[in-house]
Amino acid sequence: MGAHVNRSNAYESRCMSDVLGRTLRPGEFKLTEKAIKFCNITNKDSVLDLGCGMGATIEYLYKQYIIKATGIDPSEKLLGIAKEKCDFANFVLGTGDMLPFPKESFQCVFAECTLSLMNDLNQTIHEVNRVLKKNGWFIITDVFAKHPDEIKELENCSIHSCMRGLHNLDILQEKLTNTGFKIAYFEDCSDLLKELLVKIIFNYGSMDIFWSKATGDTDCLSGIEFIEKLKLCKPGYFILIGKKGKTK
Repeated sequence: MGAHVNRSNAYESRCMSDVLGRTLRPGEFKLTEKAIKFCNITNKDSVLDLGCGMGATIEYLYKQYIIKATGIDPSEKLLGIAKEKCDFANFVLGTGDMLPFPKESFQCVFAECTLSLMNDLNQTIHEVNRVLKKNGWFIITDVFAKHPDEIKELENCSIHSCMRGLHNLDILQEKLTNTGFKIAYFEDCSDLLKELLVKIIFNYGSMDIFWSKATGDTDCLSGIEFIEKLKLCKPGYFILIGKKGKTK
């Protein structure tokens, strides 16, 4: 989604889906299920999947709970796969900073490892708040930096991945509360990220090789540079659930 840097979209890579499956995130549906139970989401609720990718969450919600969610994503390639798998759902080509929906359209918005990919984080949070109904839920699972002072080192990397957009948790929570969200639930789930990294290294030999294949960088230089900068940030993984109150 980068507007200023020409970035390879790792999510359209075959090797990314080989490791992550259609969910394209750590933990598959473990945190999705936790959020559904915490928020008591049912098939009476209108749900939006922000950055729906290949429609994995859309399909899961329908098969498990008969919830017909709406999906939005900027990738025509991934949306094409989603439409083939989930012909019962509505899919829209678009980005989080310009959601093409009326205000108070949804009871719940999922952003599973996608908020870190948004062009404009502030505007996306405002847009989510706008399309959510009062007391609606904003479910975020994503990556964060345990050493947030090192995040700036990732800004000029050419790789398009959530790992490039590691959150500073203090700043993220401040943005959410300033926009009118109450933090209803938070949990550090970094163990899911560790499991994924072990799986990648087992399948590819090293993270350098994986990233070079995911981005098409045959000389591996971008992958090596990216991994070294990531190590400085010390990535973690989390689930955060915000509840919409009055917009400030």
